[in-house]
Amino acid sequence: MTEPEVILSQVRPLLTGPVLCDIAARDPASGKWNLIGIFNQVAAARFPTQRPLSVYLKLADAVGMYQLEIRYVQVRTGEQLALATANLEITDRLASQDVGVAFPRVPIPAEGKYEFQIWANGMHLGAGTFTASYIGGRSDAEPGGGPDDGEL
Repeated sequence: MTEPEVILSQVRPLLTGPVLCDIAARDPASGKWNLIGIFNQVAAARFPTQRPLSVYLKLADAVGMYQLEIRYVQVRTGEQLALATANLEITDRLASQDVGVAFPRVPIPAEGKYEFQIWANGMHLGAGTFTASYIGGRSDAEPGGGPDDGEL
């Protein structure tokens, strides 16, 4: 048996955020989202490094089926370093849809700018960015080090 074809919405959602943080967790009792450790800078003693993080976003003015992609990209090279996907069905165009995605460990190969590009049904909605730099701004640190060496 074949599955019925899913018709994707052509309605372009309005993206609020996204917000990069250490943890994005939904309180099961209240339904409220808690964003802990919001940031747009990462400092490390050495590169490459890695760190866990979460991406929180809100979609509004949307209705129908959506294939959501969050692409983690190193801006300087254009290389996609990670990808998260989800299928969403939004039934009420007047309500907003909250999405929180945890990335257990994202690679940060070098100093520079990184972005989490948000896509829905092939439409680019926006991006959340952070800049990675050496602790104290020094760029003369020796290359190498482990994945957790000195990250903040």
